[in-house]
Amino acid sequence: MVLARWPSHSCERSKISAYRLVSFSDKKISIVAVSVFGLGGLVATATAVALYVGLTSAADNTRRLLSSQAELLVDVLERRVESQLIPVTEQSRWLAELVSKRLVDPDDDTTLDALVAGALAATPQVAGIAVVKEDGTSRRWQREPRETIAEDWSGRAEIRSWIEAGKSQDGGIWARPFWTETIGATVVLYHRPLRVDGEFYGMLGQIVPISDLSHQLSTISYSSAMTPFILYDKDRVLAHPLLINRKQEADDAGLLSIEEIADGVLTRIWSPDEENPNFLQHLERSKASRITTKGLDHLLLYRDIQRFGPKPWTVGTHVDSRAYGGTFERLRTALLAGVGVLVFSALIAAYFGHRVSHPIRAMAAAARKVTEDDLDEVTSLPSSRIHEIDLATGSFNHMVEGLRERRLIRETLGRFVPETVARKLLSAGGKVEASHHHATVLFSDLAGFTPLTETLGPDGIVAVLNEYFEIMVNILERHGGVVIQFQGDAILATFNVPIERDDHPQCAIEAVAEMDAAIASREFAGQKLKQRIGISTGPLHAGAIGSSGRLSYTVHGDAVNLAARLEVLNKEYGTQILVAGETVEHVEGFNFRHLGEATVRGQTKAIALYELVV
Repeated sequence: MVLARWPSHSCERSKISAYRLVSFSDKKISIVAVSVFGLGGLVATATAVALYVGLTSAADNTRRLLSSQAELLVDVLERRVESQLIPVTEQSRWLAELVSKRLVDPDDDTTLDALVAGALAATPQVAGIAVVKEDGTSRRWQREPRETIAEDWSGRAEIRSWIEAGKSQDGGIWARPFWTETIGATVVLYHRPLRVDGEFYGMLGQIVPISDLSHQLSTISYSSAMTPFILYDKDRVLAHPLLINRKQEADDAGLLSIEEIADGVLTRIWSPDEENPNFLQHLERSKASRITTKGLDHLLLYRDIQRFGPKPWTVGTHVDSRAYGGTFERLRTALLAGVGVLVFSALIAAYFGHRVSHPIRAMAAAARKVTEDDLDEVTSLPSSRIHEIDLATGSFNHMVEGLRERRLIRETLGRFVPETVARKLLSAGGKVEASHHHATVLFSDLAGFTPLTETLGPDGIVAVLNEYFEIMVNILERHGGVVIQFQGDAILATFNVPIERDDHPQCAIEAVAEMDAAIASREFAGQKLKQRIGISTGPLHAGAIGSSGRLSYTVHGDAVNLAARLEVLNKEYGTQILVAGETVEHVEGFNFRHLGEATVRGQTKAIALYELVV
């Protein structure tokens, strides 16, 4: 709207100036004279404003894009590290659970050998697994060479200390990297206590060579100018392309310092030439710095992760900054071109002024209608044989079209909430016809919400709900779901309407699994939450209901009612996620526990109930 009002203000100023001149003379000034003497300044000013706004916006958008790309690059590196190490932690928990529940007898060597052999096959990054009993006797399994070794480590002080510490250890932890003569390499160790019927039995350990981490990071280098790395405790190199196939000596955990590795850029990570370069100012989770070495600029992108040992791991990469510089060179070229256009426009404005009186009057009249928000009365301006005027009228016409579209969006979104519905409205001229669909419906509700409301008060509960809805809606939309309504602390979402997709039951279950993982792994405004979810698949109707002045897009039908009933039935069955049988029939890759059949209010026949096991 600023661009729409600006011409009106300018016209008002011109009008005032003209009236003042008339007061000093009986002659009125023609539009030709105003064009000749005023168009030069007007064109110069308009061009300068457009140039400034355009280049400023382009520069900011470029900074945001580059920051987003840099953040994504570090995300990829972190995910690759997680893909190597998280399966190790999951396998450790699984093995400990088998022993704890006596599903595996740890004293039965034959059974234990077979179990660990399968475990090694499932995690190729693990070079060895060891079980050390409380008395210090051990049994370990190596990948290369593949063998099983039984040894008595009771005489080793470090083993006795490890066992004593493990008695009070709760769950698995990553130890600091160390050199092991067993495989002749530096490794990271994940270990946890083994307990049988609650009694301490011994320790379980798995080792991952750091050379595997270096190899994994090197496989995601997008160019030869990119060098990924992992540092341990700021100054030790845990992973780097130069460490692949390089045998290290057993000193200080077997890790080279950043001074010892032949990487001149990485050596200066903590003493850069510039921290947080301007064009990466929008980084949120990562850090960036600029280093100049051998006459070349390099960018260092990195972040600290804390969950893989007692000391932080610094995951990052450095790249040749010339990969980023080209974008800003193009912006500088655009600036010079814009300045040239500005000068050229100012020089020829007076010459062409007398030829533009009619288009200017037409544009002024149309601009007045725009400022009065009378867009329906604005007709398309005709083209001109003068190139600059033709560009101006064309831009004005596009502006009016954009204002009309934004007005339609504003009016539409006042009645319809989902973004996908708004797009349909735009393409259909502001109307959405009622339709019938076979879709999957998800209904979620927070458990214990009423007492939480009483405890936190209005401000506190609003903060919790805002953070909770932000996370859950992102997950739902990522899996193709559309949030139809927020009902207090409840969410009603649909799959296959209004966004059509054949695998909507699978998408809904994938979304629920991620929602469950998110709510279990984090707090929302400092509060731990629990949610109940009901999922059903079946027929429903979608469309707009309400009065002529206020409409709401909603869905109703058997599938919607059943999802809401299943969410409530979680209380009766002591579950968190209940899924109707029709949904389960179309889902693969998830575990469901059949709870039998139940007669649900509003349904004419019994419904097969399943619990999603996550």
